[in-house]
Amino acid sequence: MARKDRMGISAEVLALREEMISWRRDIHMHPELGFSEHRTSALVRDALHSFGFDEILTDFCPAHTAVVGILRTGRPGHVVGLRADMDALPMQDEKDVPYRSQTPGVCHACGHDAHTAALLGVAKYCAEHREQLCGTLKFVFQPAEEGPAPGGAKYIVESGVLDDVETMIGGHQSTYASVGQVLIKSGTACAGGHAFKLTLTGIGTHAVSPQDGSDVIATAMQIIDSWQSMLTRQVDPQQPVVLSVCSIHAGEEGATNVLPSTATLSGTIRTFSDSLRENVLQKMRERAEAIARFNGCECMMEAEYQFPVLVNDDAVTQIIRKAAIEVAGPNAVFAVPEPSIGSEDFAQYASKIPASYFMFGVRNNEKGFVYGGHHPKFDLDEDGLLYDAEIFLHALHYLLPLRDC
Repeated sequence: MARKDRMGISAEVLALREEMISWRRDIHMHPELGFSEHRTSALVRDALHSFGFDEILTDFCPAHTAVVGILRTGRPGHVVGLRADMDALPMQDEKDVPYRSQTPGVCHACGHDAHTAALLGVAKYCAEHREQLCGTLKFVFQPAEEGPAPGGAKYIVESGVLDDVETMIGGHQSTYASVGQVLIKSGTACAGGHAFKLTLTGIGTHAVSPQDGSDVIATAMQIIDSWQSMLTRQVDPQQPVVLSVCSIHAGEEGATNVLPSTATLSGTIRTFSDSLRENVLQKMRERAEAIARFNGCECMMEAEYQFPVLVNDDAVTQIIRKAAIEVAGPNAVFAVPEPSIGSEDFAQYASKIPASYFMFGVRNNEKGFVYGGHHPKFDLDEDGLLYDAEIFLHALHYLLPLRDC
């Protein structure tokens, strides 16, 4: 294993650099959306097979593209899970780089390609050095972190393949931190989320005779405005809530004289409390129905539970902290003071298994890696993969110690 008494990136991990970058760029050029990561899944499966993994699980749950590689050291000990996500986002890649997406409208703009590549590097290293470990490692390559709901983690957990896992760890890129910096958060780390969809049905009519119909577009605008004002008047201001409408569809593109009969809008709501989220959703539904009825429309609102609140286990987080300090140094490891309003379906694992999720820096101002996640020009300094892999390996010194065999 990489030596935990050596600060910085070990020669062993540096030797994996080009291979990890190659995997990352291959995946980046061929992005796939949630539950459709067939090429990426095959790449991961083939790589694990080449590393000599004892068991590779595929098509074992409704998240058919999930891959779990199981590495048995041959000695008794703990069972540890390590997770990376594989899916991309439905957006155009606007970078001018040789490895830009070759799939129109699909892009790895959140770094999941880097997560997968770094974890493959860790898997290869562990397979080659299994005699320095005891117990069992389960490498989880997960689809659909970005959705569609309920995401891939829920199906993997429900499959039972992780029932014996005692500890789970995961890493995620951060463009808020420079390469070589690490962000950790004990306790509540990320919000829980719901996805919602509202369908309005009215009476379509000629645009010059709006009195003959019921305007679903105007109704949708009133509903959205009402929802936002609700957050400032009917929700405790000390309890954070984000309600975002992310898509609206009504009418035909280019139509200038037809008022449509249907409109749909969809989005997400994030809170740090499941009960608060349910309460807000109920108020959203009541307001939408009242406004629709007043305007002569009908409405149907659907809400789908996405992710629970992510709570990082204190003990596991302290192990990540020690590992990160060993790798990056004490001045480069930062405790995040407040949880993120963003959601992360790693929470599905953390709700069942003592787990912790850390962030590794990929920002580099001098090289132009400055765009945040979900931006069409998002990219990352690939040296960040070295820190991700090295922290995983150092953490394993504590989670799968040879002395416990």
